[in-house]
Amino acid sequence: MAERVAVFVSDELPKQARDVLSGFEIFEKKASDADLARCRALVCWPHGINGELVRKMTGLTMIQTMSAGVDKLPFADIPKDVQVFSNAGAFTEAVAEHAWGLLLGVAKGAHVRNARTVPRKLRRKTLLVVGAGAIGSEVARLSKSVAMKTMGVSRSFKSPEVFDERYPVSRLADVFPRADAVVMALPLTKATAGLVGYDLLSKAKDAVIVVNVGRAESISEDGLMRWLKERPESRFATDVFWMKDGRESYSGPAWELPNFAGTLHISAVPLGEDLSGTKVAAAWNVRRFFETGDAVNRVDSGEYA
Repeated sequence: MAERVAVFVSDELPKQARDVLSGFEIFEKKASDADLARCRALVCWPHGINGELVRKMTGLTMIQTMSAGVDKLPFADIPKDVQVFSNAGAFTEAVAEHAWGLLLGVAKGAHVRNARTVPRKLRRKTLLVVGAGAIGSEVARLSKSVAMKTMGVSRSFKSPEVFDERYPVSRLADVFPRADAVVMALPLTKATAGLVGYDLLSKAKDAVIVVNVGRAESISEDGLMRWLKERPESRFATDVFWMKDGRESYSGPAWELPNFAGTLHISAVPLGEDLSGTKVAAAWNVRRFFETGDAVNRVDSGEYA
């Protein structure tokens, strides 16, 4: 790296991340307009920045999020030549394990209080993963420990070898009825918003289990509620919730249903751990970009703007 690249970070970096970016000029949380104009990289939580900040960064070359999701970025204000990268890989193991925790929990009836329920068997059943990026692929990999057959529906496959069958998104309606369990691990884009609605859910097996660790808006909330009420033998668990008044809302009538279970968007950070590791991973991707001209987890901004 011939030049000393200026980087603006919207949150404080731990020492390990600062060490990764040794040789870079780092501005954390605050910077003058002149300094912002010199910064070629923005490292941020998407919800913590706005178009005004981006417009001040006239030398911006890349944006690296500290989060896996990027849908809260102000894409309309990001120049087309600025490359955007997510931090999906940093959350892969934690979110995949959490997806399996939800799947096993509702399969065995751990979500039911003060009542007897029939446990479901997952071994040698068929799992459909919708969204086969890093997280979805790890969910499929974990399923092999109980000899599940794995089907994947995705635009691209991070680890195609862990899927017994692979299909494009256009085939979702064909394969959804074959699944005994479904794990949703989709980002929220123009194409995935409302992808799963009542019509698709109504085609599922009677006793299907559906888990969502992607974005809530990939599933129609009204369609889901109707389906859960009509199909009490089906079960749904989620770690993500729909936005209300600009914030993710953890309240709603779904909690009153016996076939619904949820955790309050905690899958990305296991108990007792902080976010240092995710910030270090983001720092490494910034360094990789400026040293090699490329980085991992590049985002197609056209899918969001």
